[in-house]
Amino acid sequence: MESDKKLDKLESFLGRINSKVAGFQETTLTVTEKAVKEVMKLDDEIFSKFYRRVAELPRVPTRIEISEDFDSIFGSHGPTLASAMVQHKRSVRPSRNVQASKNPLKMLAAREDIRHEYTEERLNVAQLESKRVKAEKINKSSEYSEAALAGLASKENFSSVSLRNVNMSEQTSNNSAVPYKNLMLIQVKGRRHVQTRLVEPRASSLNSGDSFVLVTPEHCFVWIGEFSNVIEKAKAMDLATFIQTQKDMGCRASQVQTINESVDTQGSDAQEFWTILGGQMPYKSAGPPEEDERFESGIVETNCIFRLVDDKLVPDDEEWGKIPHTSLLASKEVLVFDFGSEVYVWHGKEVTLAQRKVAFQLVKHLWNGMFDYSCCDINPLDPGGCNTLIPRSEGAN
Repeated sequence: MESDKKLDKLESFLGRINSKVAGFQETTLTVTEKAVKEVMKLDDEIFSKFYRRVAELPRVPTRIEISEDFDSIFGSHGPTLASAMVQHKRSVRPSRNVQASKNPLKMLAAREDIRHEYTEERLNVAQLESKRVKAEKINKSSEYSEAALAGLASKENFSSVSLRNVNMSEQTSNNSAVPYKNLMLIQVKGRRHVQTRLVEPRASSLNSGDSFVLVTPEHCFVWIGEFSNVIEKAKAMDLATFIQTQKDMGCRASQVQTINESVDTQGSDAQEFWTILGGQMPYKSAGPPEEDERFESGIVETNCIFRLVDDKLVPDDEEWGKIPHTSLLASKEVLVFDFGSEVYVWHGKEVTLAQRKVAFQLVKHLWNGMFDYSCCDINPLDPGGCNTLIPRSEGAN
């Protein structure tokens, strides 16, 4: 019973170890070594050597002869029981028929149902504990989570896995939530806090006062307006270079192609640029100098940020209508960033799969739902006001 209690305590201890280390590979209680041990017998040589022999002790007479009566020894002054009842009890006292018990040690040695050997088993508790301690030390000094470290430490055999050959034309995913399209036109506009926004990919979305980045799976263009400021030009070049070098947004272009509105009007790059946009057509000229600052403040007011709380998208009042910052991206948060023409879902590494599915379904409803930017100075779906089908506010120029 004591061994069973110890085993229960050991299993509960291992259970606590397993709950602390999420990505632990070996958490099963197993026997690592077995050994047969003998129990010392009473007639064993070691047992007899441990105690002194009885023959070496001085002998004491086992029987003492007493010739006198007890009454003569203790005298007549001692108390005596002389009643008739006492004499009667003495005369009717039954004789003892039960045999005296033998030596218990000899009886124990004579039993044949007692095992004189047992199997000692060694468990892998020490190995589990040492691995847990090492994992805790690594987690304290590492920036990765326990699940990520366990994944990095795991060894998988991919010899039996066959990968499907994907051509360049098949690299686009069937996932509707992939964060890019085959054709994207990005407007770069501003002076202090430069804004990069997706606009409708056609020539009428351009204007001479801003810079634009055109991204396709095979090309990465930078179109610089004639009156674009220095900050917009630099930001557009940095963005295009990052996309091309990092192979981001599904782009596999070998270089960044730059087109200046006032210089390269009939070059091969310019012709290819217009062809991708569906042909050259008239577009707006540059606006007044203060237009960039009005655009920055107006477009930021349309930023919508939601948090997933109890399976609901709740607006974040503190961050609503502001420029988002990276400190919002917590590992346990699910955030939705709605920029009008773009909607992004952020889920931290500690978010459960159920929460991710709920967030994705809610964002699909948000994307397919109605929109109303009539109270805003700028409509993020059409910042330049080129599409007549998209309503604009009365105060917008």
